[in-house]
Amino acid sequence: MINKASIKNLGPLARIDWTGLGPVNLIIGENDTGKTFLLKILYSVMRTIEEYKRGDEKRSAAEILAQRLYWTFQPEKIGDLVDKNANASASFSVSVEQGNFAFKFGKDTTKQVNITKNTTVPRESNSLFLPAKEVLSLHHIILKSREQDSVYGFDDTYLDLARALRQTPKKGKNYLEFSESRQNLNDMLGGRVEFDDITQRWQFKKGNQKFSIGVTAEGVKKLAILDILLGNRYLDRDSV
Repeated sequence: MINKASIKNLGPLARIDWTGLGPVNLIIGENDTGKTFLLKILYSVMRTIEEYKRGDEKRSAAEILAQRLYWTFQPEKIGDLVDKNANASASFSVSVEQGNFAFKFGKDTTKQVNITKNTTVPRESNSLFLPAKEVLSLHHIILKSREQDSVYGFDDTYLDLARALRQTPKKGKNYLEFSESRQNLNDMLGGRVEFDDITQRWQFKKGNQKFSIGVTAEGVKKLAILDILLGNRYLDRDSV
C-alpha cells in the first residue's frame, strides 16, 4: 500500500528517498540510525489518512497529524523533531496506493503542521505499529495512563494497540487467510490468549488449563497479539 517515501531533515534522518517498496519490507541499520523513527513517521501519516473524515471526525488532516506527531514522539514541541544540524525545515512525502501525502514544518513549530499535499483517498482499514515491548501484561496500565491521566510515557503506538486489543472478538465467517493463520498460531502455541471478563486480565488458555499472562512466555504473548487482532478483525487484508 505504501509505494515510496521521501524525508528531509526529520529527526536523525537527514535525507531518505525510499522507493520500490513491496508487500513486506525489511529495514536494517545500526543502533540509533533512525529505523524506529522512520517507522513511526510512516505510522503517524497512515493513521492520519485513516482517521481524516472517518465517521464523525471533525478535525482537519493537519490537526490530526500534529496530534499524532506530538503523542507518538512526545517532544516538548513538534519543531524539536527537525534535525538539529539542519538550516532548513523538515519535510516528508509518501505515496500511498494512488495518492500522495506531504507535509513540512520548521524548528519553531509548536502545534501546527503544514500539509502541502493530500490526494489520498479515505481508507476503511486500520494500520498498526507493533512495539518491541510486550503489551498484554501492561494493557490496563497503558489505557489508564493515556485515557484517564493523559501523561507522557506510553506513546500513541502503545495506546492504539491497547485500544485495538480491547475490541471483542467477532463471530461469523472470517477471511480464509485469517482463519488459517489463527489455526496455525493456535497449533504452534498450543493454546490461545483470551481476555477474562471476571478478572479483567488477559490469560493463556491451554486445553483446560489457564495461566496468568504474567507467567506466560514473552514470545507467546507477542505472537498472540496477531491472533487477537485477526480474531476481532481490527486488521484486514489492506491494513499496514
